[in-house]
Amino acid sequence: MFVRNNGQSHHVLVAGDRSRPAIVLLHSLGSSGLIWGPQIADLSADHLVICPDLRGHGLTPPSTVPVTIDLLASDIVGMLDALGIDRFRLAGLSIGGMVAQAVAARCAGRVGGMAIFDSSIASLDPPMWRARADKIRNEGLDSIAKSVLSRWVTPEDMATPETAGLARMLAQTQDEGYAAGCDALAVADCRMGSAALAIPVVVAVGEFDTATPLAASEMLASSIPDARLRIVRGAAHIPTLHQADQVIGILRDMLAL
Repeated sequence: MFVRNNGQSHHVLVAGDRSRPAIVLLHSLGSSGLIWGPQIADLSADHLVICPDLRGHGLTPPSTVPVTIDLLASDIVGMLDALGIDRFRLAGLSIGGMVAQAVAARCAGRVGGMAIFDSSIASLDPPMWRARADKIRNEGLDSIAKSVLSRWVTPEDMATPETAGLARMLAQTQDEGYAAGCDALAVADCRMGSAALAIPVVVAVGEFDTATPLAASEMLASSIPDARLRIVRGAAHIPTLHQADQVIGILRDMLAL
């Protein structure tokens, strides 16, 4: 379905019974809500699952204004308001994890818990993100596609159908959508809001993630009161497809808190 708010149209996948508790799943840079496919299939049996496509990703058009983590969080809150969702839980992957932190900080009374996968509490390398945005605007997303995939999955998983699916998601991401996400990551800083959270939080990171390594997740977990840290074994930066059962287990653990 499509929701219009904050001056533009947004695509959001909604699955499950609307009478069930809601969980919002936020995708990574260069993918779409479909990256949560196995988790949607599992969680929609007893939850209302909401998976938006961020600006310039999936079926959501690119932004006509500069993109920030706060703007993306405002998009999510507006979508949930339009859908009539008051209480919900959250999960976010990579940039989606930072957006989830910003949503939770805005909606402290509405969020029951959160899981953050392969993310950080603030930008890890602002100059790198600015340079990447420039490269994509000059040469296109295809110019970095191979290097992105090499960070998303382990070498052992490179030839799998799941990785082929990830490559298609990346190829379908609009150049300006990815570049604008890089702009947002260059200045991202969730420290003030996340340090004040008073909800159950699980921070998870792929065992072999080099994009947002263990140290970033340790810092994130230590910055959020009582956050729990989990390792996704056998995963690199994107664990949702190749290590689907582990991710489902972490989400279910969070939902039970």
